[in-house]
Amino acid sequence: MKSRQIKTWALALGASVVLSACSIFSADERFEPVDLTDYTATVTPRINWSISIGNGSGYGFTPAFFDGSVYAATPDGQVARVNASNGAIVWRIDLDRDLAAGVGVNEGVVVVTTRDGHVLALEAATGKTLWDNTASTTSSTPAAIASGVVVVRSDDFRVQGYNLADGALLWSYIRKNPDLSLKTNSRMVFADAQTVLAAVPTGRLVALNTNSGRVIWEVVAATAKGMSDLDGVTDVVGSPIVLGNEVCLASYQGNIVCYAATAQGLNAKWAQPFSTAVGIDATPSAIVGAETDGSVKAFSRQDGQELWSDNTLRNRGLTNPIVYNNHAVVADYEGYAHFYDFNTGKLEGRIYLGDSDPVVSPLIAIPGGIIAQTGDGKLVLFGAN
Repeated sequence: MKSRQIKTWALALGASVVLSACSIFSADERFEPVDLTDYTATVTPRINWSISIGNGSGYGFTPAFFDGSVYAATPDGQVARVNASNGAIVWRIDLDRDLAAGVGVNEGVVVVTTRDGHVLALEAATGKTLWDNTASTTSSTPAAIASGVVVVRSDDFRVQGYNLADGALLWSYIRKNPDLSLKTNSRMVFADAQTVLAAVPTGRLVALNTNSGRVIWEVVAATAKGMSDLDGVTDVVGSPIVLGNEVCLASYQGNIVCYAATAQGLNAKWAQPFSTAVGIDATPSAIVGAETDGSVKAFSRQDGQELWSDNTLRNRGLTNPIVYNNHAVVADYEGYAHFYDFNTGKLEGRIYLGDSDPVVSPLIAIPGGIIAQTGDGKLVLFGAN
């Protein structure tokens, strides 16, 4: 089978979605990725540096920026700290363990999880292992760290808090699981130093107190549609966006929704029908998202009005969009990164990241540009003039 045919087959559900407990692929032409089209380039993308840190990538592997360095891990057990300014490796270790997710980093500690359900904490300065504890099951979501607590969301959707100092289990939040759920990139974020936001099944986002695991609030981004099990999958995906007193999020087979925080809880400001497996990014004025069919769209933060839409990259297995300067940037299943004008939605630049495997790991923005973790385990810092 030719390379393109293999990739097309793997993208058949759109935007690299995998349903746990279910494997459905189609040769339907509707899922065929479009070829790259001609366009008038108005920016010149560039690669600042590229460095190999291990082998492979995948769901759950998201680079992280902390204190002037980029931290990342690969499924074969490699964890690395890289100087963000020049790409030099500060340290790289082989844990000799198959990893499921990484990395969470904050407060001088790097956290990864293993395929056999362990949580490992490493010293950010040296890579030295600090502690090793078990989770309820495998966790393919990067850990989140703040206020002396490591928060882990396992694949059974149990959320647990661990003491940063010694790995002792502090609390567990448990809810019933649906029969089907997405396996895609989901990330937890902190609304403040003691409130973590975590996606749980059936289109819900919960805010948990990191000291106790107590639920502060819970919102529903989408509800099940249709009669089949597949119709009922509506998980929140990507990373929730916290800007001021607003929380915005997106879901698969659901909506983009923005909520305003009040003394009584969260009130929905607006919602737009939207299906994504990779999530959204935002500025104070607009939100940008990539749909499962490869359409890239921007919406007003104020009222949800659609500002622009583009389907030039239809079915190309896009990553999360990232806002960089005045651009919206996505990467795709052939290892290309694409630059849109953030105000107009016009395609204005493209660059090959040096690896033809699909970019699955989320893009992240750092002070010097955009970090991509490619399918073969390279870290690439790139930007545009």
